[in-house]
Amino acid sequence: MSFLICFLCVSTSFSSFLVSVRFNRHTSLYFRRDVAVIPDSVLSFTECAMKCVCKNKCVSFFYNHFDSLCQLGGKIYVSFADSSTDPWKYYEMDLKNVAALKTVALSSEHNPPSHSPQYATDDHVYNSIYGINCSHTLGEITPWLTIDLENTFYVHYVTLVNRIDAEGQRLRNISVYLGDDHVIGSFPVVCGRYAGPGENAEVVHIVCDKPAKGRFVSIQLNNNNFPEYHALTLCEVRVLV
Repeated sequence: MSFLICFLCVSTSFSSFLVSVRFNRHTSLYFRRDVAVIPDSVLSFTECAMKCVCKNKCVSFFYNHFDSLCQLGGKIYVSFADSSTDPWKYYEMDLKNVAALKTVALSSEHNPPSHSPQYATDDHVYNSIYGINCSHTLGEITPWLTIDLENTFYVHYVTLVNRIDAEGQRLRNISVYLGDDHVIGSFPVVCGRYAGPGENAEVVHIVCDKPAKGRFVSIQLNNNNFPEYHALTLCEVRVLV
């Protein structure tokens, strides 16, 4: 189910801009919100959507239809519990995921084939243990995952689904790069970064700081400042354009 929202955003500098955004309510997966964050009281779903679009780098939100509550901030988690009766529903910008079923390369592969690179773009998140059915490198100083989008796109944001069962804190010091050459090191465009540390089953949206164009998307974890070299484990990667 998607909703087209059109309205005027007014900034604190007294400038304004017209916004037209379509939000989609996700039904293929359940998501749960960060209950430590206090939601805002709003008059309607439209007001909640407006708050998100006018907020820098906001691409999703939770809305409580029963109590007219809106939550923009806090962490997002994948949930495998049936939340169909939960009044809180998750909405995300209705953009195209161009990474689905595309070819993936890893800097190394832990325990193949249980952690195949293709699990990162198979368009499915599994409720598994030991990180099975997730892409998983070995522990390296800079483990990476690269996706060939097969065409050049302007990327709006990249979504990472962290390991579900354990070791979520390993997701840290993440950088997302784009380029037109698959050779490692040939990624001149920086989309954005995530400091972390992550949590189990966390969903991380890395919104590009500015229009990021490229055919290849590379996600890199930097272990330089840590005594232990952690692996890069991603259960799903989505590239939204």
